[in-house]
Amino acid sequence: MSKLKGRLVSGVWGWFSQLEQRQIDLLRVLAAALCLLLAAAAQLRLDRQQVDLLAVLGLVGAGTLFALVVGGVARERGFGISGWTDLSPQEVMAAFSPAALALGVALLGCLNFGDNRFRVPGLVLWVGGLLCALGYLSLLEGEPSLPQRLAAWLTGRSVRVSRLHVVLLLITALGAALRLYQLEVIPADIGWDLPYNYTDAQSILRGEYRVFFPANQGREGLFFYLIALLARFSPLSHFCIKLTSALVGIATIPVLYRAGSAFFGPREGLIAASLLAVNRWHIILSRSGFRVSSLPLFVALLLWAVARALHTRRVTDAAVAGAVLGLGMYTYTAFAFTVIAVPLGLAVLFLGGRRAGWRGLVALLAVGAAFALVVYAPLGRFALEYPQQYLQRVGLQVRLVGGDAQRQAMTLPLLMENVRTSLLMYNAYGDSNVRFNVPGVRHFGFVSGVLLVLGVCYGLRRWRKGLNGILLAMFFVLIVPMTLAMFPHEMPNIFRAAGTLGPGMILAGLPLAVIVEPLGALSRHYPAYDIQARLGVEGLKGTYEFVLRTGRRALVALLPAALVVGLVLVEFRETRQFYFREFVAVLPDKENVSIAKEMARKMEAYGQLELCYIKVWPHWFDGRALQTYLRRQYGTWNPEFETVRADLPPLSTLTERGMIILHPSDQAGLEALRGAFPRHATVTHRLPDGSAAFVVMYVER
Repeated sequence: MSKLKGRLVSGVWGWFSQLEQRQIDLLRVLAAALCLLLAAAAQLRLDRQQVDLLAVLGLVGAGTLFALVVGGVARERGFGISGWTDLSPQEVMAAFSPAALALGVALLGCLNFGDNRFRVPGLVLWVGGLLCALGYLSLLEGEPSLPQRLAAWLTGRSVRVSRLHVVLLLITALGAALRLYQLEVIPADIGWDLPYNYTDAQSILRGEYRVFFPANQGREGLFFYLIALLARFSPLSHFCIKLTSALVGIATIPVLYRAGSAFFGPREGLIAASLLAVNRWHIILSRSGFRVSSLPLFVALLLWAVARALHTRRVTDAAVAGAVLGLGMYTYTAFAFTVIAVPLGLAVLFLGGRRAGWRGLVALLAVGAAFALVVYAPLGRFALEYPQQYLQRVGLQVRLVGGDAQRQAMTLPLLMENVRTSLLMYNAYGDSNVRFNVPGVRHFGFVSGVLLVLGVCYGLRRWRKGLNGILLAMFFVLIVPMTLAMFPHEMPNIFRAAGTLGPGMILAGLPLAVIVEPLGALSRHYPAYDIQARLGVEGLKGTYEFVLRTGRRALVALLPAALVVGLVLVEFRETRQFYFREFVAVLPDKENVSIAKEMARKMEAYGQLELCYIKVWPHWFDGRALQTYLRRQYGTWNPEFETVRADLPPLSTLTERGMIILHPSDQAGLEALRGAFPRHATVTHRLPDGSAAFVVMYVER
């Protein structure tokens, strides 16, 4: 039996070794296409609500086969730790000491940030010290300064725009269209949390520059400063908040291109940017107005900065990576897990056999860590001074997962169930919150979901190559914030795992890059000009003949681009149907109609807000949202009341007329008002499905 097996293997290998390169490329393309079809069939089974072992094994099996077939194809950029210079501690200190002095000045500035406030003297020292440290390191390594770069650009005679940048611009424009189209009306409801964003941005515009924003269980504030910046050019409103997140989402697309290019190459960067531009999950975040929209941007920035630092081995790039890490801590709580992901990815590189030259790498890590700590210092000071406020949101999750009288405590079996649910959110079922997803629908589109499975398997197969270890660590570690925070048997959360979008899109783009490379190579084996088309045109002076010459080489060379564009268009079509039809249909309160917004319109139409009141009803509308729509500062004016009595406010204060809004089920309140105001008129406002949203009663004495 062993002899037969040996003969079979040797025979197959002998046959394979005799193949031409063109035949090998063709076989590789066909095998990869077969894996893609198998994964697509498994995804179709999942979409038919058959989340069973066969569908899961089909996806995993297709990914495993893909990794086995094309696992030998290298897409990573060249990388090696052995090239780093082994610097002694004395040499490191000598080179870094002036920059360390500037960082010390920056830390002195943080002493001025007491009582949770940024102040001008401290900001000058903090920001100035950081910029001086970066400038010194850049000059030390012979890099041109920013003024020199600007002068070189201004004195340049021409500006060259490559085809690659044109394609990136088109991709970004497509992503911008999906994020800005009908942004004013979708989503219409401001929800429960955005009124806090409104009041926090409002406080910034009043000159209250907080380091951390304690309201609503505590939130990092970088996004609120971006809202306030945009509000300098347009009125602060729900649309202004959504526009801020949309612009952040648009900016993420070219940044992800740079990250993908840093890990692999321009082709992988363009594919990743294309998939992100039409990704439904990212579009929901970008149009939401929530601070979590900045999480994918800073994860992509960190990926790019870390990869650049490891490739260039420049101290300045390591400092920039550290600064991005520190600044990302001001975005969203889940970003803190990158502090685990980056060292874990570096440890994977170490385990992969890259152990030479680690003293130089440690020097770079020390520089990056120093910059990260200094950038994080103001927020770190607040955390030390007010730990309960800083950890309030985290503490709430810990208490809920720990269990109480209503909820079961987290156990190992439940944790493993959460892990399974977390991994299936990309392909099977996702968030059940109607404000952020069609309940239960997968978070990735059909194309990107299939490609992600193949890409993860390919990355795991090549975990020792290039910087794949860091990319995989970032992807899997950034799922953990959601997995740990999930209540027992809870559905996935579209916010807490948003950090996986960047690395997930890069991984999803790898299978396409692997397929189109040999597909493009096939064109070299065909003639350049073997196809002619002749066109004759009769004119007054005779017949004019036009000859168009092309060849199979040009036609085959178009196949890679056609494949990528075709799959992106399929994803675009699905995303457009999902967001602008299916998602809009389930948005609160019905078909993207906001009860609070409609109430605000009625009150504005009445003309005198001081004469408008709302009878309280359980679980009806958000008072903060109403006052945000009316651009009123929360707490300075409250139109809500609980008891309908003619001798108590607000009824006793209505001397002539007024407008009162009630829940349609509040029949007792309606009858009491009719008794108190014989002269009245009622109008029922209805939702698109015909159900009553609220009743408006106009009363007179």
